[in-house]
This record gives sequence, C-alpha cells and structure tokens, in this order.
Amino acid sequence: MTALANLRLPTRRYALGAGFTTEALKFFKYWIAAALVLAFALPFAVAQWNDITISAWYYAANAGKWFTAFVSGGFLFVLVPNMIATGLTRRELAVSMGLFGVLWSLALGAIACAGLLAERASYAAMGWSHGIDANDAIAPIGSAAETAAFGAHYPLLYLVYFAAGALVGAASYRWESAGWLLLVPVLPVVFSLDNALYDTKPVGPGWAGFLGGLIGDWGRGLIIALLLATAAALAAAAYRILIDIPLRAKKA
Repeated sequence: MTALANLRLPTRRYALGAGFTTEALKFFKYWIAAALVLAFALPFAVAQWNDITISAWYYAANAGKWFTAFVSGGFLFVLVPNMIATGLTRRELAVSMGLFGVLWSLALGAIACAGLLAERASYAAMGWSHGIDANDAIAPIGSAAETAAFGAHYPLLYLVYFAAGALVGAASYRWESAGWLLLVPVLPVVFSLDNALYDTKPVGPGWAGFLGGLIGDWGRGLIIALLLATAAALAAAAYRILIDIPLRAKKA
C-alpha cells in the first residue's frame, strides 16, 4: 500500500479507502476462491446420494456477511493506533473506512450476485431445483430475472454488516473489554432485517432474527429503506466513536 508520506493530504483519505479495498481483496483472494470452489463443487458431490433442491451459493453468500463484519471490525481494531501513529487523523481514518465499506460491499456483492446466477445456470443444466429453505419449506428462487433481483440486494446487506462490524470494532477499541457488548442491540436489528428481506433465516443464530417474522409482511421496499437507514445509523455511530477515540499507550 502506498505510504502515507507519498499521498496528497487533501485526497489521501480516499486513496487509502480504495487501497484498503484492493489490499483486502488481494489478501483474502484465496479465501474467496475456496468459497467459490466449495459452493459449486459440493452440490455435485451431494447429488451422488440425494436430490439437489437448495442453493449452496445462498449459504456461501450468507457466510460472506459474517466475513464482512469480521473484516471491518478487525481492520478498525488493528488500524486505529497504527494509522493515527503515522499521521492520519481520526476523521481521515473514518472517511477511509467508509469508502472501504462501500467498495468492499460492492465487490463482494457483485461476486455474490454473479455466483448465484452462475449457480442457477449450472442447476438448470443438471435438472436440479434452485431454491432456498424459507420457513421450513423449499422456496424456488425463480427465473433468471428473479434470481438477479434476489442477488442484487447483496451489496446493501454486506454494507449493513460492514457498518455493524465497524461499530463493534471501534467500540471494542474505545472501551476495551466492554465495547463488544454493542453486539447485544446491533445483532438482532441487523439479523431481523436480513431475515425479513428474504423471508428466511440467515446463516447464524436463529434467535437473533426473531423480529424478522414480525416485519416480514411490511413489503420489500420498506425493508430495503430500513436497511439503508440502519447502515447509515451504524456508520454514523462508528464515525462518532472514531473521531473522539483516545489512543492507549502500549503496555511494556
């Protein structure tokens, strides 16, 4: 990554945000490739014994949401002291992380959507059903257009998980052992909206999405608006923590 000293002061926050994205994708490229290979190979192995009715890629893409939250929280927790020690201001770090979140979510969202469409084509070629486990019943994802619409929501969902991870990561650095407790209010909100959007349980603790059943009939448009508002609120909260965060001296 380009050294801070070689970046133009007015624009370095944006260069760093793009740099974080590029370096993160390069660092995790083998993880992403492994998820791609496993998600596409597993159905062919399972088909030797059972009929294929459920999308394997749906679970891989859902796992990517947790992965995104861990990436954002981990990056922030590690980068706060290092970046500020090299001369980056807290506001610049916050803006850099915001751009990182948008670009990362778009990149992983594009991979998730493309993977879902490719999987639909492979399932159709093999004569398999392409569906998801929705409320204890197999629900077909639908036509190619419906599959594309289904996958088009992934960038927004990844952005929400990124903002949630960033908030918990910043809080964990700011308040040390107590910051992670923000998971208690954040997780049910994020998980429930995810649950309501697809009318199914996302990959993870089912209890955390208990509100999804209550808001699932509000309509997809309203749920998307709530996801956008949630991403903005989480990002704003993480920003407020970051710009006022103290640096702790290293312990000997």
